[in-house]
Amino acid sequence: MSGSACRSIAALATIIAMVCGGGLAQAAPPTVAGLSAQVAALQADVASLTGQVTTLQDALTALQGTAGAVQVWQNASVARPVQRNDATNVSDWTLSTLASLALPAGSYIVQAKTSVQDPDISASTFYCFVANSAGSIDDSVDYSVQDEPATIALQGVVTLSSPDTVALKCGATGPASTPGSAESLMSRLMAIKASPQ
Repeated sequence: MSGSACRSIAALATIIAMVCGGGLAQAAPPTVAGLSAQVAALQADVASLTGQVTTLQDALTALQGTAGAVQVWQNASVARPVQRNDATNVSDWTLSTLASLALPAGSYIVQAKTSVQDPDISASTFYCFVANSAGSIDDSVDYSVQDEPATIALQGVVTLSSPDTVALKCGATGPASTPGSAESLMSRLMAIKASPQ
């Protein structure tokens, strides 16, 4: 028998002896006491997390009760005619109402937006206002060339001592005798109540 064959047989015998004689280490199965301890630790963690979630939910409920629900009013229109004016002073113009909101007394953040154009006149100047019965809350002016609309955005804060109407109004330069009218597209008016309910 060759030397390499003898070495292979000897190695095989060593392995068999280790397996049969318990020479290879085997992992001990976990004990019942060890598993019970792990389960108890996990249950304690779950109880702790549940307590934290309950505390956070209570805090959130308290905050919501303090802040109250946010009140929002909004009105929108897809397309409305806009009055043309010949008068030089805007204070003498007739304005078209594009959107309005009837609001109870309180303080409000007011925002408005509209796109305006006059397809029948080569160039028009548009004046837009957000106003209530006391006067203008915000105003802006922009210039439109026929089918190229101008977008006007307005915002402001108003305090109403009694119920009132807030409106988005616009007017355009003339001549007023031109057939058809200037127009507004996708107008939107929104009021968010800022004072306590």
